Amino acid sequence: MTTEEIMGFPVDVITYDDIINDLPHYLHTDKKMSAISVNPQIIIEGQRHLEIYDFIKKSTHRIPDGIGIVLVSKLLGGQIRERVAGIELMNRFLEYANAQQKRIFLYGAKPEVVADAAAQIEKDYPNLILGGKIDGYTALSENEVIEKINHVKPDFLFVALGFPKQEEWLAKNISRLDASVFQDVGGSFDVLSGHVKRAPQFFIDAHLEWLYRSLSDIKRFKRILQLPVFVIKSLWWKVRKKQ
Repeated sequence: MTTEEIMGFPVDVITYDDIINDLPHYLHTDKKMSAISVNPQIIIEGQRHLEIYDFIKKSTHRIPDGIGIVLVSKLLGGQIRERVAGIELMNRFLEYANAQQKRIFLYGAKPEVVADAAAQIEKDYPNLILGGKIDGYTALSENEVIEKINHVKPDFLFVALGFPKQEEWLAKNISRLDASVFQDVGGSFDVLSGHVKRAPQFFIDAHLEWLYRSLSDIKRFKRILQLPVFVIKSLWWKVRKKQ
């Protein structure tokens, strides 16, 4: 696997098929796969979170989740040509779990969101095993959350606490968790549950899903402004690195 560096953060030159093909290696051994999103927001704001940088660096799969990553890679002479969207990768994981009758666990989001996401997943993927779910507003202690997850030993653990909380939580606890595949999925539960509509296919095909979601949600609007800042900072980082 080839890895590129953008503003000091590692990003893998990888596709959906590459990741899916790697699953048996982790599911049939005691090794852990961590498929962690790397996007402009994480790189820019992650500069202030050393534990997140270290976690991403140690993760097995650092996915290029954002058209901004693809663009900067091209500008820097890199090889990344395909965005690997976090929600689409989660769907691929769910398809695999359904085909192989694997066990999943959902952690994060609002109580009604994770409940509806779980119900929709069970409807769409009837052959996988839903080991359990815990919302992101639970009164359970961190140790109690880990105990509940470990009790069912899920093959896939999806964490939807939002950036940077989900990455911080995984960085702190992944060594204590009895699961094989870990993914930080941001707002994916909101989409899977139907509480948030995914972008129309035109936006997805044009790699503009981020734009649609940013325009639809004022809380995400600042990401539009982050993109040109990210491009400029990345190019300047490359210039300084060569000096």
